[in-house]
Amino acid sequence: MSNVDLQQLIALLDAHNELTRIPVPTDPLLEIAAITDRVCKSFGGGKALLFESPAGSPFPVATNLFGSPRRVCLALGIDHLDRLTERMTQLLDRIPSPDMPSLDRQIADLPEFSRFMPYFSPDPDPQLMAMEPPDLRLLPFLQSWPGDGSACGYPRYITLGHVFTRHPESGLQNCGMYGAQLRGATELALRWKAGSGAARHLEEHRRLGQPMPVAIALGGPPAATFSAMLPLPGELDEITFAGFLGLVALDTVPCRSVPLQVPAGCELVIEGYVHPGETVEEGPFGNHTGCYSPAAIASLMRITAISHRRNAIIPATVVGPPPMEDCWMAKAWERLLLAFLKRLIPGVHELCFPLEWVFHQSAIISLDNPSPAMVRETAARLWNSPWFSGSRLLIFVDAGVDTSSMTGVAWQAINNCYFTRDSFCDGSGKRQALDATGCRTPRQRIVVDSATVQRVAERWKEYGLP
Repeated sequence: MSNVDLQQLIALLDAHNELTRIPVPTDPLLEIAAITDRVCKSFGGGKALLFESPAGSPFPVATNLFGSPRRVCLALGIDHLDRLTERMTQLLDRIPSPDMPSLDRQIADLPEFSRFMPYFSPDPDPQLMAMEPPDLRLLPFLQSWPGDGSACGYPRYITLGHVFTRHPESGLQNCGMYGAQLRGATELALRWKAGSGAARHLEEHRRLGQPMPVAIALGGPPAATFSAMLPLPGELDEITFAGFLGLVALDTVPCRSVPLQVPAGCELVIEGYVHPGETVEEGPFGNHTGCYSPAAIASLMRITAISHRRNAIIPATVVGPPPMEDCWMAKAWERLLLAFLKRLIPGVHELCFPLEWVFHQSAIISLDNPSPAMVRETAARLWNSPWFSGSRLLIFVDAGVDTSSMTGVAWQAINNCYFTRDSFCDGSGKRQALDATGCRTPRQRIVVDSATVQRVAERWKEYGLP
């Protein structure tokens, strides 16, 4: 594994025939997104796209960089996504008694993890040059869908930005991926969920009556992009986790106008402040449901500086009905999460987020030696975890079932379930689970005769069959 930067990743994808360059002029308003959407839905996720001549900007745009399992693996320097499960399992096995409430501290205290803490440079990134004056309108951020931003007339969004904030007293940083809507030359609307790292930091700044410094970094090590989007346990540091993913501790550099550190090697860094209580309307925004998330109140960020590489490439993703690039990025989290679940919940064997379900925290989970009580207890424990608290549907199957086969899971469900007995909800009625393990009515399964299978294989050519 290794941590390359965005331009090195693009060169790597090009070398593996995983990149298409589009030299003709293309419009960041709808056209680039429409091309990307069509490619994402082609066989195997299509190729990564480099739009070399976006209208109104000198900076190229890269999309669909992580839009297939192979490209996710190339970005993270692995040969198969299951390597993520193996590495996370090896780390968690070093914790004698893992406990969800303190799991972030238990992981952070491991030397095998803490050795990937970032190196803090006192000097700014020499590859970055200041944009004078700063003007977001010169950057080719996308409008993906016709109704994006229609409530306030600002249709363009930053979609792959690593948003850095810090606690005003401890100084600990958070890195998350949040929606950022352009509002002219020097303003952004930032929307983050209640309880997120950025939201908690903003509340602390509000309590102290201080503006909150914010930095949005684009590009840099791909492992940092994945780490920013992952729902890591508690306060686990995202940049240290990025180093763990890439097996190389990241270098970080100071921003020009705010007291924050960002990874070295970024393409673009946008800096500014959010004043608690200063809000604007943001949205609507087209998302994975095939609909728009409604307009809502968001924090206003006032830009103080923009820095970029001289030959910067602006990464972007298009969010919409699956399959899309973010589905395959979520598959990396699926493989990491499996290691967490197997360590925390006895009996969990395998996990699958179907692409159509992945952003509803809904999954197919196989169990070793299931019983009806075990299924219900496992569902309750999952619903009580932050990773499945918003789950709409969990389907449980026996460990012998391939969780990645929707056809096989559907076959098990229709054969094994009496829905009045095996389907159950949580107390709110908003979360549902289905016991498709068949453990209530065990039956003799059909097993092919191995000697016959061997004989047929040996004589196959005699039968004249292809």
